[in-house]
Amino acid sequence: MFLLFDCNNFFASCEQVFRPDWRRRPLVVLSNNDGCVISRSAEAKAMGIAMGEPYFKCKERLAAASAVVCSANFALYSDLSDRVMRVLEEFLPDMQQYSIDEAFSEVAEGEWEPFCRALRKKIRRWTGITVSVGIAPTRTLCKLANETAKHHPEMLGVCDASSPAMREELLRSTPVDDVWGVGRKLGPRMHAAGIHTAAGLSTASLTRLRKLFGVHGERLSLELQGIPCVDAEPVGTRTQVMVSRSLREGVTEFAVLRETLCRFVEKAGRILRAEGLMAASLFVVLRTSHFKDTTQMYAAHQGARLPTYSDDTRVFTRYATALLEPLYRPGFEYKKIGVLLADLSDAAAVHPTFEHPNIGPDKLMKVIDTLQKSGHNIHFANQGEQTPWHKEFLSPCYTTSWADLPEAH
Repeated sequence: MFLLFDCNNFFASCEQVFRPDWRRRPLVVLSNNDGCVISRSAEAKAMGIAMGEPYFKCKERLAAASAVVCSANFALYSDLSDRVMRVLEEFLPDMQQYSIDEAFSEVAEGEWEPFCRALRKKIRRWTGITVSVGIAPTRTLCKLANETAKHHPEMLGVCDASSPAMREELLRSTPVDDVWGVGRKLGPRMHAAGIHTAAGLSTASLTRLRKLFGVHGERLSLELQGIPCVDAEPVGTRTQVMVSRSLREGVTEFAVLRETLCRFVEKAGRILRAEGLMAASLFVVLRTSHFKDTTQMYAAHQGARLPTYSDDTRVFTRYATALLEPLYRPGFEYKKIGVLLADLSDAAAVHPTFEHPNIGPDKLMKVIDTLQKSGHNIHFANQGEQTPWHKEFLSPCYTTSWADLPEAH
């Protein structure tokens, strides 16, 4: 049996933890540089604010509803995520974190609903975050149960799909597009094959599913039948590291773009090393705004294969800046730039060769990462000092700054 704990409207909920006066009000969290909506409270969803909607398009509606607008405060969200996960680990030692706001746990057969309701109350009381819980014999069914718990208030945050009768009802009422693992490309293909609901997918011929959709379609069907078949696969295994941002003001100068790219490269390298990975390929993306005059639109990307696996920010920067030069065209206002590290491998699995006898994690990078984790503001000078974006609505650093500790009166 699997349990899935998922924080509701996580980023928006984090903003409300230290601001009780923001609860029961429309609240949205904006992406870096206040570009688009990445989290919404239930009240904001009821207004029709869409996920990913550009802020400038919904700004007037939010203002008319006296909504709260917050810039993304990822340090706060990360800390509150750690608090939630620590509570789960205390009561579920084999808990496996799937994302910043989700965690699975594999448990023995039994009556888990009372336990989940009690743990849900503890998480709310100890962290201020509300979670929904799904209970089912497979991870895919767990996802469906969790979503059902979120959208049906009468379930009080917990949906137990361990019984065949409950699973049958759940599958009948779920469109196939909402099944975990059925993406935007696979959904239309399933509709074309006459599969419109999760129930239809679960009862379809496995031979036909394999022929039409490969082993992935077959596994989805088995999972929906209550037969676990993705348990041995690593959940959330990273295949790439992408760091990109929308720039608030259009940037035309190559020097500013180069500094911004170097900053993103350093962050990507830090993420890579934190997970014990090394990369063998690097890509740079550059584009103008989607909302400008079409005659002023430009988008391009270019990649390169590194000589060998590396986790060295200096190597990544050298290749990234070399790729940026042919991509840059004068006369355009660029609104987005990013770097992608790909062809990842576990550092322990990378071995020296005759051409590269010293391959392995870079010692200098390890020292720099340690200093940064200790709070030292150390970085490569190629980043410059100015950032071409800002966060106008950033909330205080409640969990990382003594000066921002909330006061109770």
